[in-house]
Amino acid sequence: MRPNLRSSLRLALPVLVALGAAAPVSGAQVVIIDEGTFTLSVAGVRVGREDFSIRRSTAVDAGYFAQGTVLRGESRIVVALGTDSVGTPLRFQFERFVTGRSVENVSGEFRRGLWSGRAVGATGESGREFRLPAQVVAADDAVVHETWYLLRFGPRPGTQMLLPRALTVRALALEDAGPDSVSIGLDVIPVRKWVLRATPDGPVLREAWVDPRGRLLRVRFPAEDLEALRDELPPETAPPR
Repeated sequence: MRPNLRSSLRLALPVLVALGAAAPVSGAQVVIIDEGTFTLSVAGVRVGREDFSIRRSTAVDAGYFAQGTVLRGESRIVVALGTDSVGTPLRFQFERFVTGRSVENVSGEFRRGLWSGRAVGATGESGREFRLPAQVVAADDAVVHETWYLLRFGPRPGTQMLLPRALTVRALALEDAGPDSVSIGLDVIPVRKWVLRATPDGPVLREAWVDPRGRLLRVRFPAEDLEALRDELPPETAPPR
């Protein structure tokens, strides 16, 4: 089944408007880095899906923009993250709905060296403003496709990870686990596996399998026994003959 990205874009419209300042400048072209759908499973049982799109502007020093919709049971998450050309987070928007009612709303913005975040949820409202490290990437713990940012920009020495909903920054350690393979349908794809931890000897936070172009095919969150697997191969990712 093909991902219904048009539907996802409609659901994400309020997020796209909120992140308008992170959109490409006039006259620049937009290049699709990746888009598709993950099936989400816990302990081998399907629990939902995640539609996503990651794009890049061709303007000088322009950055990246990722948006997605995560569906699990009665929960729907609409999320968007815009960064500059080296992966520094510029804007973040996250909203969770349960049975159609908004129960969590988090936003963040990077201005003059400071990250300004605001979260509204069942326990009330909180906010924090703090300085970001020189080398920083962002990804939400409930979102699969934002793992792409960690792999694309995380290997730089000293890079730390912004947790936008927690309004905090933590260490990030990436381990190249070498060649592996991923099965999608009847196809077996050669990939490279990465392991993400907070410290080199700490517990595994995420495992990720990417094709030769760096596109996510499979992601696993061991603590939750949650696995995300692409429904279809990305274009030009062909199994060996």
